[in-house]
Amino acid sequence: MSRSSYYIAHVVPGLEGVAEGEIVSALPVDRPFRVLREFDDRTSMLIFRYAGSPSALLALGTVEDVFTLAAESENVPTSRAGLAAIRSAVARGPVYAGAVDRAFLVRPRRRGKTTFRVIARKSGDHAFRRVDLQKAVELGVLDRLPSWRLVEDDAQIEVWASLTGSHLVVGLRLSESSMRQRDYRKASLPAALKPTVARAMVLLSKPQDDDVVLDPMCGSGTILIERARAARYRLLLGGDLDEAAVMAARENIGTRYKPIEIHRWDARQLPLEDDSVSAIITNLPFGKQIGTPAENRALYPALLAEWVRVLRAGGRMVLLTGDKALLTHSVQQHPRLTIARQMPVIVRGYRATLMVVTL
Repeated sequence: MSRSSYYIAHVVPGLEGVAEGEIVSALPVDRPFRVLREFDDRTSMLIFRYAGSPSALLALGTVEDVFTLAAESENVPTSRAGLAAIRSAVARGPVYAGAVDRAFLVRPRRRGKTTFRVIARKSGDHAFRRVDLQKAVELGVLDRLPSWRLVEDDAQIEVWASLTGSHLVVGLRLSESSMRQRDYRKASLPAALKPTVARAMVLLSKPQDDDVVLDPMCGSGTILIERARAARYRLLLGGDLDEAAVMAARENIGTRYKPIEIHRWDARQLPLEDDSVSAIITNLPFGKQIGTPAENRALYPALLAEWVRVLRAGGRMVLLTGDKALLTHSVQQHPRLTIARQMPVIVRGYRATLMVVTL
């Protein structure tokens, strides 16, 4: 096995533990992981060592983007002097040469000069702007690799720089946008669930080969598709009250992922037998883009009552909600249910909770 190299995985804030578990179970990585979260909670970064092929990292389902670490500094001044320190850190990054080689394993070289662009993000109080950070990184790259050419778009190499307070992390992007957006989403809906969040929910359901999996409010079908891609199952069941959602789910699923059934139904009155499903995985209405808080106060208890009916003993529910207190209260009305795990997450800027409930 080759020598370990450093990589960065961008994940949804709150899903760091689930993503680390997926990475460790799938790949020969070195522990411990380091977790860095940007001040405004846009992204969490997992930094880890791995000795295998960089391409294998692109198959991870809970990760938004993958980078090879190019440079890092934990002591960047927040004054204007920080710009010179950033330029120097990028130009002299001890892992930079290896990072370029690893990037070209995933993104084969084009003919002519290598082109690059810089995406810069910062959080915290600094005496300089984000565009100043970007310029300092661009200059550092050109100091190190003067044969490269800076372009505005269609760059062969994307250099991502994140400055959180005094901590700078610079990576070369290995993944494409399809890693986080997926290529199966032909139809989408407002408030559609991120595929990476759906995959994390699937993993929290502890998939089994004989699962009968239900998403009673399936929207455009993201959770069901992620369950199908994650592991074997006996049957996938999904439905929604909204006809447009049912049509979108059917379009996204197409002829794949059999056996699977998509229905139009009311999730409070399911046409399913008692004790007929082993896992329920769903995204509850937040009461913002869909529904209202007042509607949810009546809706959540009705949903839980019906889902307890169809869930078999030993089954699990993995539920995403924007109202932790309401869901907790609704679960507590059923003595047979136990809240096994709660995880705060940030989904498209909204603070939410992932809750694992067992019967």
